[in-house]
Amino acid sequence: MHRLKDKEWRVEHLYTIVDKNTKRIVFKKNTAQQDFNNNKHTRNVILKSRQLGFTTYEAIDSLDDTLFVKNFSDLFIAHTKEDAIEIFDKKVDLAWKNFNKELATLWKVDTSTANKLKFDLGENNYSQMTVSNSGRSGTHNRVHISEFAKLCAKYPSKADEIITGTIPSVPQDGRIDIESTAEGMGGHFYDIFWEAWSRKREPLNTEFKAHFYNWQWDKEDISKIECIIPTTQMEESKKFGNYQKLHNLSDLEITYYYSKWLSLKKDWSKLHQEYPTTPDEAFISSGLPYFDNEKIKEYIARCPDPIEVGDIRLVDNNPVFEKCDGDLTIWEKPGQYQSYVIGGDTAEGLESGDYQVLEVLDNKTLKCVARYKSHVPPDELAKVAYALGKWYNFAYMGIEVNKDGLWVNSELFKMAYPNIYYREEMDDIAHSMKRKLGFRTDVRSRDNILVELKSCLNTIPDCWTNADFLRECMTFVRGVNGKPEAMSGRHDDEVMATAIALQIRHNAPIEFQAPVAIPQTNLELTRQRLERKYGDKNNKGISQNDYL
Repeated sequence: MHRLKDKEWRVEHLYTIVDKNTKRIVFKKNTAQQDFNNNKHTRNVILKSRQLGFTTYEAIDSLDDTLFVKNFSDLFIAHTKEDAIEIFDKKVDLAWKNFNKELATLWKVDTSTANKLKFDLGENNYSQMTVSNSGRSGTHNRVHISEFAKLCAKYPSKADEIITGTIPSVPQDGRIDIESTAEGMGGHFYDIFWEAWSRKREPLNTEFKAHFYNWQWDKEDISKIECIIPTTQMEESKKFGNYQKLHNLSDLEITYYYSKWLSLKKDWSKLHQEYPTTPDEAFISSGLPYFDNEKIKEYIARCPDPIEVGDIRLVDNNPVFEKCDGDLTIWEKPGQYQSYVIGGDTAEGLESGDYQVLEVLDNKTLKCVARYKSHVPPDELAKVAYALGKWYNFAYMGIEVNKDGLWVNSELFKMAYPNIYYREEMDDIAHSMKRKLGFRTDVRSRDNILVELKSCLNTIPDCWTNADFLRECMTFVRGVNGKPEAMSGRHDDEVMATAIALQIRHNAPIEFQAPVAIPQTNLELTRQRLERKYGDKNNKGISQNDYL
């Protein structure tokens, strides 16, 4: 009986399931389930490939909590009523009905319906597990939400109810698990996953921790492949060959992946969604993207991690960088003679609105070396922009002048920032061209900068470091009227800031020349003259001894 106190033992010895081969077996965690079990948090969001068994694992683990924790309430939410009935019948109820007959006498079933089991644990203690297709009022110790992305897409009002009602009802020491395959780049699941996946620190108890399990975790099915198919013999062989190299897949893995492509009627979008290799691939838009999402996926896979994250501020008019959990992400620190440009997209600074974004590009390599992204008010953004620009060698700065950007540009001018972008604009009264502060985004300029950005994405494959910017590109589409814009509920702040930076860079030097040392002696003067005239082709320099 002492083993009954060990949850890990109970879960893998007491519960019956039906496996992929329709055989009744005692449940054992597979590799992906065990990894999640070892790394779970109080709040979890799981992006997964098909056939990894997370719904089964959660059903068994939740039933165990219901049986062995007094006064425990578990809510298991499926995205449709039919799925809820199937999960209860084929997973929860089946496991209970096949429970050890002798041990089952320890519990008295108080309530048993088509979607609920309530147990009398004695001494007026009751625990229950409910499977439903929507949120319920009341407090629950544990909530599991299955295929939440599909629920968000098909029933947004139910998804809103879960976000505003069900999730907040779980106490801080309770547990919430959200698992789903992807369903496009929208909805609460997309937002929750990327917020958690992008976080650079350990989550708090009330924050979600992101987990990703791709098709490579399906070790059992991959091992069943009996015949390796060389990529040269596959349909679209070049594409599969490149994909194998990009993701460093074994011959066995690429054969498995190819078989899934065939089973999905050679639908690449479905393959990426149902059997993703990377999180970005899972969410790839099936709409009409403005940029080439296939290329962007490859760029994201190669993006380096930032070297530091922190904040920057002015102290005695000098920039000071502080390493912390801040709003400034750095991929490369300033180089002594490098030329930088900064593109800025401004907003009102409201937590629920668009972001204030400053993208810093190296004007020679075009790499994004730093990115500032926050909801600070415009007056604070001006100070940050000055500090960031000065730190990067007084970078040439073009900040959108629309709305709050006008105030930011004016403040930078008052602070005497030396390298501000000026545009030429016709003065309707004086009928002459005037120089005005800031980059104005209108229909014509917007189209121009987006075309340039698109060209760079298509032709310069090795300069992309900022994965967040690239993910924004993947949700940037042609709308109903053909206008390039962010998908509903998505942002384009980094897209526009980067596009502005790429446009204004033509006005800045590619790099600065290092100063030439002035000869101080006749010997140094003679050597410099000889090197100019007879300099070694291998740039090894010349010694005076070479001419004796």
